[in-house]
Amino acid sequence: MKTRSILVVCVAFASALVFDRTAFFGAPAENSNARQLVAKVIEANRTTGFRVRAKLVVTTANPEHREVKQLLIKSRTDGQTTTTLYQILWPAESKGQSLLIERKGDSVSGFLFEPPGTVKKLSAAMLSQPFFGSDLAIEDLAEDFWDWPSQKIVGEETIDKKLCTIVESRPPGDAASSYLVVKTWIAPELALPLRVEKYGKNRRLVRRITADRIMKVNDRWTAANIIVDPDGGNSRTVLEGSKSERDLDLPAADFTLEAIKR
Repeated sequence: MKTRSILVVCVAFASALVFDRTAFFGAPAENSNARQLVAKVIEANRTTGFRVRAKLVVTTANPEHREVKQLLIKSRTDGQTTTTLYQILWPAESKGQSLLIERKGDSVSGFLFEPPGTVKKLSAAMLSQPFFGSDLAIEDLAEDFWDWPSQKIVGEETIDKKLCTIVESRPPGDAASSYLVVKTWIAPELALPLRVEKYGKNRRLVRRITADRIMKVNDRWTAANIIVDPDGGNSRTVLEGSKSERDLDLPAADFTLEAIKR
């Protein structure tokens, strides 16, 4: 299945590709509607694996500043473990730089690879670093805020003529997250988030993530582009999908350091 959709690339929107239904059992009554809506979105984006080519474009207030990177992103799910690999294909000076993230339940591991042989194990301190020089942090790709225990509906708002339900997610007290709260605008009829806002411990907005070019592909609604605007408006990141394949069975060997080095 090949499309021009970025599909499940943005973990910021549908990071829980492996949905643990036990997390929704015994939910407080006031949170049940929010959890049901989140479950609907996760189910719509469930896949065994995917491979995507995308363009990462970063611009600033300086009209002459424009950084472009071509990416290959692929992911596989094995039981409760999801492994996702992000690789730079172009420009030549950055080719081969890679980020691997492995999620198993609440556990996150992985590494950064920089050719020809520098490997840095993914640590808590590294999660705040920018993702390939963009306005996304590595944490935005590694963290699954929809797996947090506190989920509740806090309002409604119309975005692009679609009535959205606003779901507020809060991490547990012992979580290492740098975010205090994440708000997601979900269009129930599309089973798709149209906006995500992330707020820091000081309660200020850190970044807004917006779905752009909404389209329906094989009975699933998805976003062809993802726009990231940090607080302050001095820069913008756009992730543009060019080609994607989903429901793939990618071998584990594709995600080893040896394969990445090749």
